[in-house]
Amino acid sequence: MKKIAIIGAGIAGATLSRKLLDHGFSVEVFEKSRGTGGRLSSARLGELTADLGATTIESSSQDFESFLSGLQSQGMVERWSARHGQFDHLDTSSAQYWLGKGRNSAMTRGLLNGVALKTQTRVGVVWSDNQGVLIRDEHGELLDYYDAVAVAAPAPQAVPLLESVPRFAHRAQSVTTSANWVVLFELPHLPSKLVNVDVVEGHHQSIERITIESNKPGRSGTLIKLEMRESWSASRLDDNREALLKEIIDLFSVWCGESVKPLNSRLHRWLFNRSTQTAEGDTLLWDSSLNIGACGDWVSQPGIEGAWRSASVLADEMIDSLK
Repeated sequence: MKKIAIIGAGIAGATLSRKLLDHGFSVEVFEKSRGTGGRLSSARLGELTADLGATTIESSSQDFESFLSGLQSQGMVERWSARHGQFDHLDTSSAQYWLGKGRNSAMTRGLLNGVALKTQTRVGVVWSDNQGVLIRDEHGELLDYYDAVAVAAPAPQAVPLLESVPRFAHRAQSVTTSANWVVLFELPHLPSKLVNVDVVEGHHQSIERITIESNKPGRSGTLIKLEMRESWSASRLDDNREALLKEIIDLFSVWCGESVKPLNSRLHRWLFNRSTQTAEGDTLLWDSSLNIGACGDWVSQPGIEGAWRSASVLADEMIDSLK
């Protein structure tokens, strides 16, 4: 049985793992964080749950829609019929979204079922030699040899891991990524402006989106997520967190038209929030002579669907090549 290592437990790594496992490969996944999901990660704030990464899972093609429908039948994802409004007018319309069942990270956890998952393990080196493909951790310790390795990390993190395939590393280095701040607020009650809406988007100088996370299926309490605009975040990435949180609360209070006083809050900085411009060239990164590949939204198209598509294409190529 061929043994494969995958670096990254986001949607790309989870999709790739599932397809390889279903085709009879032994799969080990290395993830630097404590849990799965990547930009589909979820978090707790006190006793409440929120999607800290992507708010929803958006589908724009029939094949991805079919994939999600299959996961729905397995209890990994569900539909959310949300009331959608705009910052400048809150006349709501209905919008259909996909969500992970209970939380978005449930999607990746489900796909990784049966895979050997090693969290809180940061890989530092991937290298091919006459014994196979080795990986070392960030301290230089040998983790193991594999028949093949796939890097499913954001482009900036993938660059050093693809050093042995310079053309892949160059592709990753050419990608443009964005960063932004996200904040979760637990409130004693919803501001009156948000009582009849679930998601607010549109034109606002500082705020990208407001989501009532506690209105998602199966959730409870009063929990709001604010995603700040990339343009607003860009000059504040290293600001003092306490001052930044106060600034965000003030901005939110001004828009709400009332003073907002959170019971609890969590501020998170996404350094690699999304790939705003993918690398130009082939949408398949696989070197059959070295047995090293890469996938992610930076390879095909930005977003969750792009990461899924890239991983699906790489999985098919690896199955053909390695079998």
